[in-house]
Amino acid sequence: MSALAGYRVLDLGIITAGAATSAILADLGAEVIKIESPTYRDPFRQWTGEGPDPDDLPPLFRATNRNKQAISIDLKQARGREVMLRLVSASHVVVENFRRGVLPKLGLSFDTLRAANDRIVLASVSSQGETGPDARHVSYGSTLEAIGGLAWRTGYADEGPVISGRDVNYPDQVAAIFAAGMIATALRSVHHQGGPAVHLDLSQRDLTSFLVGDAFISASMGGNVGRNGNAQEPYLLQDCFMAADDAWIAVSVAETDRAALSALLDIDPQSSLHRLHAALSSHIAGMRGGEAVAALGRIGLAVAPVLDGAGILHREGAFWSHALQRQDGRLVKGFPFQIDDMPLAIERPAPSIGVDTRAVLAEVGGYDEREITALAEAGIIEVGPASTPL
Repeated sequence: MSALAGYRVLDLGIITAGAATSAILADLGAEVIKIESPTYRDPFRQWTGEGPDPDDLPPLFRATNRNKQAISIDLKQARGREVMLRLVSASHVVVENFRRGVLPKLGLSFDTLRAANDRIVLASVSSQGETGPDARHVSYGSTLEAIGGLAWRTGYADEGPVISGRDVNYPDQVAAIFAAGMIATALRSVHHQGGPAVHLDLSQRDLTSFLVGDAFISASMGGNVGRNGNAQEPYLLQDCFMAADDAWIAVSVAETDRAALSALLDIDPQSSLHRLHAALSSHIAGMRGGEAVAALGRIGLAVAPVLDGAGILHREGAFWSHALQRQDGRLVKGFPFQIDDMPLAIERPAPSIGVDTRAVLAEVGGYDEREITALAEAGIIEVGPASTPL
């Protein structure tokens, strides 16, 4: 049995932070029902530059919505909220990452959800948290890295801060893993220890600051903390160097490696760091990447190739085993961890819009066919893919 089998999650999450949180819960065996609206889709369905064919779901959407069912409810209408609360009464978790204030405005505040189900876990994954002067501000991964302090530490000396960008989106990716862990813990508290309903406040900004908190502390104590590129104490020398075949090689040199490296490079062991760096760069530039890694490894240096996407894929089964998976012949994002006796797996691909609306409303909400048809005709729900007429 999967770790979260038997738990039902209502997923209002979009983009990465919310949707990826519930994707991890789905991977762990929870029944996850993705809820969209006839008037508002998860933007990842049409993410710019990720495939123009509406039937060819973008890779980012596939990664954050596999193993889920999908329904469509207009939560802005009173009858839509009634449908939602009926589902809440039969569920265990609600995940959302709307801008703060949106959920209460929809009439779905924590107090309202708790009235419908006194053991519900509401996980609110937000940029700035539930409270404070910036709570209602809109943020993205780039701005969160900036105000969270991460960009302050990222980049080269005497150059500007660097953000990870859309393809990494560090705060969202990390928040999803932490949020899934908190939800699993809350479920244990509520359903195994008899605790009350729980509202989890997950601030991506706070989490980003937490992860670089040691740098803040050092700076507050007068430490010289700033951007220094690949250089890092306590290494004598640490950087990336290009080989003759345009492969990049990462090298970390400790003080105890100085004599061996100087002998290999045929320079004075007391040479300046600038001279040592230049000699190593020249040495690697005269070799192919694989040769450089082998030669430096033989004298005990910490050295590794800087792999691109093709390099990573080529090392499947050697360097990684579950980071990526294959679904319907496509590579998709895999799992951040694995459980030996309850292995995570992708059982179903990301769903089309509203494809499970009819089944979920019948099986979870207890609606009969006549009621479902009436809700669809009134525009309260959407049944089946958007291109499929009622």
